[in-house]
Amino acid sequence: MVSRLPQVTLADLPKGEAIICVATGGVASEEVTAITLLGGVEPLLTASPRGSQAFTLSPWSIGGGGAEGADSNP
Repeated sequence: MVSRLPQVTLADLPKGEAIICVATGGVASEEVTAITLLGGVEPLLTASPRGSQAFTLSPWSIGGGGAEGADSNP
């Protein structure tokens, strides 16, 4: 489904819009290579869970740091 979404440039994303980024580590510890970057994800992040199960995007990190403790400043 993700592969059928329209492609946009980074300039097309509004400033402050929530994104989900799938990335891999780069050569240097502070570098990453984005594999998939999704915009317009606010409804996913603010959705109320149905039933008793909590909404989770595990193993994704929704915080700024990530699993390796990366810097949270973009």
